[in-house]
Amino acid sequence: MRVERVAAKIVDKWLRKGNMARCMRDILPHSGLSFEDREKVARIVHDIVRYKRYYDYLLESAGKDKRGKNYVLASQRKIKSNMEKLPLEVRESISSSLAGLIERYPDFLKIINREPETILCANLIKDSREKIMEMLREEGFFAQEYVPETAIITSSAARYSKVVKEGFAHVQDASSQMVAKITGQFGHRILDFCAGNGGKSLAIASIYRNRKEIQTYDVNEKKLRILEKRAERYGAKIKVNYEIPVEKFDVVLVDAPCSGIGAASRNPEAKYVEDFSRYGEMQFDILKEAMKNVKMGGYLIYVVCSFSPGETVEIIRRFLKKKPNFVEEKLKMKKDYFKNMDVGAFLTLGDILYLAILQRVH
Repeated sequence: MRVERVAAKIVDKWLRKGNMARCMRDILPHSGLSFEDREKVARIVHDIVRYKRYYDYLLESAGKDKRGKNYVLASQRKIKSNMEKLPLEVRESISSSLAGLIERYPDFLKIINREPETILCANLIKDSREKIMEMLREEGFFAQEYVPETAIITSSAARYSKVVKEGFAHVQDASSQMVAKITGQFGHRILDFCAGNGGKSLAIASIYRNRKEIQTYDVNEKKLRILEKRAERYGAKIKVNYEIPVEKFDVVLVDAPCSGIGAASRNPEAKYVEDFSRYGEMQFDILKEAMKNVKMGGYLIYVVCSFSPGETVEIIRRFLKKKPNFVEEKLKMKKDYFKNMDVGAFLTLGDILYLAILQRVH
């Protein structure tokens, strides 16, 4: 019962303040629960947030108050009757804007509603994936190979493992690891232009075992300081820039801020985003700035965790029209997790990521 009470407390706080992840961070570490019970709480909370609109419907139908305790009870009972008669927004707990996108990309609905797996990126600078998997198993965690060659499917509690704490791996979605691998295929000198905490830069360093020259930049200096500490613990050769470098690079990776709907399985709050239009201008401006660092013959790689046209294909069509010195480079990948569009492509190994590769030709 303690697990249910903690879950209800987190849901009540989320209903008041939003930001599911922060609410869990505020409450779970002080709950006195074991790691295993914390994971049970997290699954309950994720389920409630993932299907909130449907649970709202159930509580309203039963005349119940919308409070944490009742949401937890509804979640545990898993009542899914007469769902086909409900509007898509209620049945699948999504915004009306997202419902329109699902009609365009129906295959993506299952992906954003699935229970996410915990994926680690093995640090091949320190040891092989096989050895790191052995280390996880010695700690009592499940470990299985995935794609690409750094990816490990593991238990959710493994994020607290010695393997992660000591820099032998970091938590990272498999689609992001594949982006890191693809980025490294297009050149030696790489600038991660929207590096954040540095997950993709660490993955590039790991996959290519420090044989790439990696530099990073981000407008958020706090995240760059975290990146420096992570790189040191990781043994990754990464140069952190607190200002945009003036030099040219073989590859400039732009992992732009976005709506995040492609990561809704991990962050179900993204399912309720209504306005996707507010991201487009910012993304386009970032691309225009980042292109200045691409050398002649080099590549600009654009990535967002979204499938909104205004953040994906429309951005790239507009960019190519405005910047005729860039042309699209098509990837030829015959994989079930890779879907080519008229411009760019979607990766669905884990999160749904949009990827476009643009070459500077003059």
